[in-house]
Order: sequence, then C-alpha cells, then structure tokens
Amino acid sequence: RGGFDALLPKARKDRGSARAIPQCVADVLCETKDQHPDFSVALVIEHVSRFARIPDDVVLAPSTVHRLLARAGLMQKTPGEPTSNDRRRFSFDQAGELWMSDVMHGPSVRIEGRQRKSYLLAMIDDATRIVPYASFAPSESVAAFLPVFEQAIRRRGIPKRLYVDNGAAFRSRHLALVCAKLGV
Repeated sequence: RGGFDALLPKARKDRGSARAIPQCVADVLCETKDQHPDFSVALVIEHVSRFARIPDDVVLAPSTVHRLLARAGLMQKTPGEPTSNDRRRFSFDQAGELWMSDVMHGPSVRIEGRQRKSYLLAMIDDATRIVPYASFAPSESVAAFLPVFEQAIRRRGIPKRLYVDNGAAFRSRHLALVCAKLGV
C-alpha cells in the first residue's frame, strides 16, 4: 500500500501549532504578553493562572510558553532592556594590574619509575594576555605554586592583584603572607 513512497517520513499536519496548549489558552497567553511586554515567561504564566480560566488538565511549562510567545514575535528584546547590555567580563587596561592563576591537570609522567600525575600551574596577565610564567609540577600544592609565582615576578614584576580560585594551591596562609609582604 503506497509502495516505497509510503516509507518516507511525512510532515506533521499540526506542525507549528502548540499541541500542549489549547488555542484558547494560547490566545490568552499571547494577549497577556502583548499587554505586559515587560513580563517574563514566569510572570505571564502566573498572571494567566491567577486571572484567566485555564482548564485543570492544561500544564503551562515555561519552555512551551516561551516557544509559543517567541513564535508569536512577543519575546523580542528592547534596546534599553538590561539583558540587552554588554555582558562581557571585566578587564583591566594596564599590564600588571591583575594576574590570574589556575592549575590544570596535565599528562601522566614517569617519576622515579612510577607513573605520576602532573599539573600545569600558570599565570596570565589580564590586560595583555601574556603568560608571565607557567610550569608543570608533580603536585598542585602551595610548594609547587610559589616557585611559579616567583619566576613570574622575576620576569614581569610584582602584580597589583592576584586572582585565583579556591584550589588547594591557593588556600594557603603562606601564600597570603607572601602576597601581603609583596603588597599584592
């Protein structure tokens, strides 16, 4: 019946229409968003659930409502909207104002006849993206980090700020004292 063509996928007849939301509810959602363009999807759902007659069996999932409103052209951002602003991260203008440091797991290496994990300890200048110093070490401790920090300072000078995460090498009282003495 239908031959080879019957095996080909067919386009859905209801494609582009919301199947999870009845048309009457979709109209109310679109009307609410049109009247209150500043409402988020969650607020539209809350407003409609509170003030409109919605059948009990209809579940208004935020992703479904967002898709419905977007297809209706009601989810456009306005230029003055806070979410339209530039969201790039902060950055410093001058070299040495901020150095960032982190540790990355490196390859396994043979040390004294045994396979050991290695760690890459690196520093990067925020403004110039220059790497003042980076080195592999057999651990990610403060004892491994301090020589990297020292070499970076010898090559590029003392930074004004040092930005690190909460890694093992950076949670050290000794590192805090070193930075305090250097004025970092």
